[in-house]
Amino acid sequence: MTAPPIDRYWPIARDKPGLLVAMMRHLAGDAHISFEGDLSRCSFASSLSPSSEETPVLRRHTSYPVQDFVVLPMKPESVRPILNIVLPGNRYLEDIIHVQIEKEGKLQFGSYDNFHHECIVGFPPGVTPEILDRLQSSGVVRSWSVPHEGARRWHG
Repeated sequence: MTAPPIDRYWPIARDKPGLLVAMMRHLAGDAHISFEGDLSRCSFASSLSPSSEETPVLRRHTSYPVQDFVVLPMKPESVRPILNIVLPGNRYLEDIIHVQIEKEGKLQFGSYDNFHHECIVGFPPGVTPEILDRLQSSGVVRSWSVPHEGARRWHG
């Protein structure tokens, strides 16, 4: 009998902005990122091609009250301009409730409920044990685990 394939990893962030930066840099290219929450302090330039439309992969996660929602193409050259908007004033944590990254049409990373330690998930093939080990060695991730069969968190 073979073990079921690993379909997700549960990292616990020590450095929340560091985890966001690392995932954005790692997954950039043929990717999109979505932010959901109070985006009134986040003015995304038209050059970043913001859209308020959900995609088949990046969907709203709060039905009530309705939150602001934006999807942005995530190319290597757009990572820094996006971070320049979401990092100041802890917007990524205080204003933004949910962050999702899809690459090549598949969800690769999600942080829900303001980076709550039980609401961060990474998915292969974009997020791998090697990347998580590197982030743990550098102090960005406190620890990470593979959920046992049937285990559930709030999301993922």
